Amino acid sequence: MFRAAINSDSLIPRKNPNVKTKVAERSIDLVFHQKGGTPELSVLVSVEHKTIMTAHGKARKNRYGDLIAYCNHMHNHRKDCVAAGIVVINTSGEYANPNGFAKGLKRPHFNMEKVVADTIGIFSAIPLRNKPGDPNDQPEALAIIVVNYDGLNPASLVTRAPAPTAGNRAHYDNFLRRICDLFSTRFSGR
Repeated sequence: MFRAAINSDSLIPRKNPNVKTKVAERSIDLVFHQKGGTPELSVLVSVEHKTIMTAHGKARKNRYGDLIAYCNHMHNHRKDCVAAGIVVINTSGEYANPNGFAKGLKRPHFNMEKVVADTIGIFSAIPLRNKPGDPNDQPEALAIIVVNYDGLNPASLVTRAPAPTAGNRAHYDNFLRRICDLFSTRFSGR
């Protein structure tokens, strides 16, 4: 049904639009909104992307908070919106941050295997929202993508542990399936 809605132009994809609520406006990475004549978007599905490249301790707390704020915003925009999130987690302990402030920065060495596993565990445990009446601060779907990226060479996708595998709800295929299923359940009468 999701693909059919896009193919029929009744559901329009849009990158980085500003999405409004009664009190705030926020740029969202990807939305699928209803086709219509009003200047305000009516978003049915949204996807926000977050990355944790280094400093997992601080970054994971900040990205967790970002996801909660994003979900609240989208569910205040529209209670039945399917708000999904993608979290990319880097496994490289050698990541060289390209930002000027981090040039030559010496980082303490950590047991990256444990740090990454803990970070994946935190995001995997986020409760998923099943119905529009569930708490606003929860996503409907969440994918965790694990990469190995040193900041200098091309990144590689990590497909084995600690990355979520096919049976895990945070696996990308399950993420897509959940979005499509919830879209069909919530908007099949349109």
